[in-house]
Amino acid sequence: MHTHAIIAAALGPHVAAFTCTIDGRIVAVVNDRVHDDPALRTQATWALLATGMDAGHAIGALHGVRS
Repeated sequence: MHTHAIIAAALGPHVAAFTCTIDGRIVAVVNDRVHDDPALRTQATWALLATGMDAGHAIGALHGVRS
């Protein structure tokens, strides 16, 4: 089982999220605009799901992002 870390940051208007592995841990940096932008939210959800995160955690994490 992987452990995930999710960080919200100002990534600008065109980047929904990016992911990487740091010291064996999957890290996702999510644009803090996902709260207000449905297109970015959808793209960020796909990025989180691609890391192997289950849908409930991905959606819950994005719901918690506030700008």
